[in-house]
Amino acid sequence: MSSAVYLAVAGSIGSGKTTLTHRLEERLGFRGLYESTADNPYLEDFYADMPRWALPLQLRFLAIRAVQVREAAVHGVSVVQDRTCYEDAEIFAAHLHARGDMDDRDWETYGLVTRPLLDHLPAPDLLVYLHRSPNDCRRQIQARGRDYEQSLPDGYLEELGERYERFFEGYARGQKLMVEGEGNDFLHSEADLDALVARVADALPQRQWLF
Repeated sequence: MSSAVYLAVAGSIGSGKTTLTHRLEERLGFRGLYESTADNPYLEDFYADMPRWALPLQLRFLAIRAVQVREAAVHGVSVVQDRTCYEDAEIFAAHLHARGDMDDRDWETYGLVTRPLLDHLPAPDLLVYLHRSPNDCRRQIQARGRDYEQSLPDGYLEELGERYERFFEGYARGQKLMVEGEGNDFLHSEADLDALVARVADALPQRQWLF
């Protein structure tokens, strides 16, 4: 077994997954792989007109994440990733299709691109799912103040939350761990952060190489 670790943090919009990824990067000494929201030229357009921009937005997110994973595997470095390719395809793109924001033609095209790509990517050694209620996600979204996120349709976060529950329950690509975001103040409490990092480290198959 390689000593390089592929750790991933899964979570809905506003769950705190990017903050948790930063904390794990700092504590474990892994390289952080982050969602490039600031550099995605489709993001603001997408929130203004989801059906028009759903396909290019989702393809760009997926492509960037896939490149990150492959580069980490080639170089044999330990990484912690902010959201996985599986969430892109099985939660966000599928959700947009179910809502009618990605039509059948675009959904078929998305599948033609993503299925062979996902089949050849390494899966995380451990998937950490940061669970947070839709209401709490909404409060966090409002607090961070990104204008384009304030226009999320009614029910959008609730529907994402339900998809995340099903995704985590059925996830079988490797080991997995659920973290309750509302019960772990890893941003402000060192004790909570210490306990969380210890849980994550203990759940990794490569535990014996970490410390």
